[in-house]
Amino acid sequence: MRAVDAATAAELQAREGLIYRDLVWVTAKNRANGAPESIGLWTGLEHVDIAVVSGETGLDVTRKYYGAGSLLHVPPIPLVSDLTVRRVTITFSHLDPAILQAVKGYDTRNGPIEIHRLYLNRATRLPIAPAVPRFLGFINGAPETRPKAGAEGSIRLEVVSHTRALTRKTAARKSDEYQRRRLGDRIYRFTDVVGQWEIAWGEESGPIG
Repeated sequence: MRAVDAATAAELQAREGLIYRDLVWVTAKNRANGAPESIGLWTGLEHVDIAVVSGETGLDVTRKYYGAGSLLHVPPIPLVSDLTVRRVTITFSHLDPAILQAVKGYDTRNGPIEIHRLYLNRATRLPIAPAVPRFLGFINGAPETRPKAGAEGSIRLEVVSHTRALTRKTAARKSDEYQRRRLGDRIYRFTDVVGQWEIAWGEESGPIG
């Protein structure tokens, strides 16, 4: 992320009321060929090209965002500077075809996600500057709420911040060689051969793996 630009900072300091829209950029796998594909949704009403600050490169890029309006709800996101793993639940209506394509058309599991905030000029309703990142992370799940008769259902996109990657144990730390450095710990000494062990169970026997 980068510091807020001068134009946006002036708008924030004016304290005359802010006009903003939330933008969600989802990257997921194409179920047919496994290729990564991205789709953008925002709380505006039109399908438009919007300049944003890429969460990956920090550079300004222009992306296509589909207008979801009130069918998309992004909750308040606390801005913190520590390594806390943040969790956010984005709610979509299941009525919008672009939302269905984003969540059901692709395999979203563990897909990267970016949430931006776009500030608009109060007089012109035009963007003041490229939208700034507010959340970078991964999709943790996408449960669907089935509506009762006559009610409206929803899809909840549960996402976690990119700091979650720091909690994963690397493969190297699961090796016997690595563990032996810790005062001779041998908890993984049979990892390479355990799959070849044969265990008899009744009249059957065979390798565990």
